[in-house]
Amino acid sequence: MGEMMSCMRFKPKEGRTDDMMKALAEYMRNYPFLESHISIFDLGSGEFALVAIHQSVDVFVELMDREVPISGVMRKFVEIYEDGEAFHSFSGPEVELSTYL
Repeated sequence: MGEMMSCMRFKPKEGRTDDMMKALAEYMRNYPFLESHISIFDLGSGEFALVAIHQSVDVFVELMDREVPISGVMRKFVEIYEDGEAFHSFSGPEVELSTYL
């Protein structure tokens, strides 16, 4: 199987964006994602999205099983959505389009 992608959409609490980004930068420096590429995007609506491309499903599972997952670092800085969730997320394996040719 190929790469795995995961995405988390979140809204920082008012006035806490810089604190959250600093905490994320420190976390990623201390606990690097060696087999994943992580990016954060400003969605322009007060929300952000953390997008990660993992080299494999196994790498994704290892990161989810960390003693302190990245969402644990972020949780105290984000608003809770109306559905009671701190993050709206999804993940899945890469689709190999070449198999359709």
